[in-house]
Amino acid sequence: MQETYFKQLIILKVVLFVLIIIWGGTVQMDAENNSQANNFSTIRNLLFALFSLSYFFASYKIYKFKNVGKKLFTPLVLTFIILGFLGEFLFSLEINQDLFYLIIFYIVSPLFFVVQGIVAGMLYFSELSDNFS
Repeated sequence: MQETYFKQLIILKVVLFVLIIIWGGTVQMDAENNSQANNFSTIRNLLFALFSLSYFFASYKIYKFKNVGKKLFTPLVLTFIILGFLGEFLFSLEINQDLFYLIIFYIVSPLFFVVQGIVAGMLYFSELSDNFS
């Protein structure tokens, strides 16, 4: 039963991440339409694309109970936090605070981090930890 809940949380986590990516893409398109894209935003977009692919790979491996996913999970979560804060600190975006922004910022993003915490707890501090090969 715990395995079923764990897999459902992984799917929820991926869906929430996809929503965050979609929102980020709309923000980037708005930013490029309003001003010239600079080198840092291009590098940041490339880093985020590489991160996203790694994150999906790790999520798939966690879903399949592969040890490589478990080993990648914590570094990827920390990378997500660092890229988010560092990117905003170095290249602040003027974001249109529409309904989509409010839903992502106040509901999806916090829920995403809560699910990340639950998954981390189940990965490292539950009986599921022994299922990884």
